[in-house]
Amino acid sequence: MKNKIILVLLAGLFGALTFIGGGRAQAATDTATLSTTVLEYLSFSITAGDTVGFGNLTPGTPIPAPATGTVCSVTTNAANGYTMGLHDSVAAPDSSMLHTDTATRVTKMTNGTIETPVVWGSNTGVGITLYAADTSKEAKWGTGTTYNDVNNKYAAIPETATTGHTVTGIVSGADTSSWAFDIDVPNTQKTGAYSGTVTFTATAVLS
Repeated sequence: MKNKIILVLLAGLFGALTFIGGGRAQAATDTATLSTTVLEYLSFSITAGDTVGFGNLTPGTPIPAPATGTVCSVTTNAANGYTMGLHDSVAAPDSSMLHTDTATRVTKMTNGTIETPVVWGSNTGVGITLYAADTSKEAKWGTGTTYNDVNNKYAAIPETATTGHTVTGIVSGADTSSWAFDIDVPNTQKTGAYSGTVTFTATAVLS
């Protein structure tokens, strides 16, 4: 009898263990979906030549400057690149170069536009050229490679922002464009000190 009771107990315990094992929870999975929208990024600075000193100007003897170039550096993730615009906020024929008398100005370059730059030649006034670029220097700016290259082509600096350089496609790291200026005046220009500013504007191209 005692042995029967022990067998019954063992059988019941084995069944209980079997039940517990057979009822173990199964593994289950689910997913989390991640999403984001990367926004346009653009950083722009003038890394050299933010001050352009022409020095003493003798009428009839043009002065190209600056030797370092005015270097515009752009970093952007825009898929279609960027444009570089420039202007001086002064209506033609005057430039932003204003005498200390607050009335007399040096004129803009007499020939040459952003659309159609020309070699300096006998021009007077203030002009600008793009002489080097990391990406796609436009042929219209001439074949010069330094700030004072005779093969540079110049343009009058427009009153309102006008695109002078276009970079298409994604750029890697900082992308630079190097600009230089030229100035000359007729022998009737009033003596004295002149100064002015040129504004560069980098704009991402999103489509």
